[in-house]
Amino acid sequence: MKKKIGFVVWAFMVIPLAIFALTGEGTSGALTMDMVDPEVTVNYPNGGEELYIGDSADVTWSATDFGLATNPIKLSYSDNNGNNYAVLDSLEANDGIYNWILPSTVCYTNLIKIFAEDNFGNIGEDVSDAVFSITYVSPAPPENVTVDLSNEIDAVISWSEVDTTIFGTPIAVDGYIVLYNETAYEDSMQCYYFLGATDSTTTTYTHYRVAEFRDQMFYKVVAYKDYRGNITKILASLTLANGYKPSQWSVDKRQSDLLFGRSIDHSEGITWSELKRRFK
Repeated sequence: MKKKIGFVVWAFMVIPLAIFALTGEGTSGALTMDMVDPEVTVNYPNGGEELYIGDSADVTWSATDFGLATNPIKLSYSDNNGNNYAVLDSLEANDGIYNWILPSTVCYTNLIKIFAEDNFGNIGEDVSDAVFSITYVSPAPPENVTVDLSNEIDAVISWSEVDTTIFGTPIAVDGYIVLYNETAYEDSMQCYYFLGATDSTTTTYTHYRVAEFRDQMFYKVVAYKDYRGNITKILASLTLANGYKPSQWSVDKRQSDLLFGRSIDHSEGITWSELKRRFK
């Protein structure tokens, strides 16, 4: 503004249209704000599985969201029932499978946790429903299990020697465990009761006078490898109410009546599931 005596003169700047022009109005597309976490489910291992040192396992999951990020999956595992987690992979594709080389430490309180992140930063997660085990590779199950009742009194259980693991690799087993039940549980060993044990070179076991008392009996044989040195000790310490140890059962017929009577009663019998719990 310029001042002069007696009147005022206003000065304006004229902007040529060639330099500045207004545009027509426009409307943007709708902007979607995602506040929903991805849905994640751990499929395997999800609890109760027994995995083996030196092996690998396929961790599987499902993760869904309409806007997952690129490589949105993070996998972690815990060996202390979820108190701490170690990362297995933090940028995994959502293909539902991850090949995990198992740790070299025996542990029975393992969990898998899986995270999925979408493009808006929302994160969903899931954890195994229950703990699973990582343990030593088991021997293969004994084959050709047979029962000889030729004297119509005793049952002589026989089987083939085991010299390979469940993966077919060589192994020197430490012995065999014989289980029994009056009912044939084909799909589960948990209901079978501990009868006795043998060393690695003995592939027969005698259930004395069983045919005198029962019309039928079913047997299963388990090969074991005592990696930690506790199984043999536990088996040697097992006793029935009469105090006879497994090592005596197959050589001392004088106590066969008490052995059979107490075992078949099951009041002091030890199931396979209980025996495995003690081994841990």
